[in-house]
Amino acid sequence: MNDKRKFARFACKIKCKFMYFEGDPETINIETDKKTKGKGLIIDISQGGAFLVSDERLTLGVPVFLEFRLPGKKEKTLGTVVRTGLMKNNPSEVAQKFASFSDKGETYIAVEFENPIDEFQSDRL
Repeated sequence: MNDKRKFARFACKIKCKFMYFEGDPETINIETDKKTKGKGLIIDISQGGAFLVSDERLTLGVPVFLEFRLPGKKEKTLGTVVRTGLMKNNPSEVAQKFASFSDKGETYIAVEFENPIDEFQSDRL
């Protein structure tokens, strides 16, 4: 399987807070619609996105604002949910790869950042 990702990915354990929207992704207005708060654990990150586990269940395609700390700086970024599902009893390759994190949340959420974050030091994650 060819990895067509633009940025290298790194395993990590970074606590995060996020705000997301509910409803039809096509009609959400990020300026005026109500946001729901959540928290999770980022377990895989790159400059272009993050993979996290949480007890929140988000809808595919919804915008999400993520807040987390990287060594030396706090990140606040907007992204879109590009993959999500339940960790438990999920035969998908993604869920199997991260099954050891199922005690950190029942749902996995992959977020693609709207704009890549600044380069970070992967050896300090």
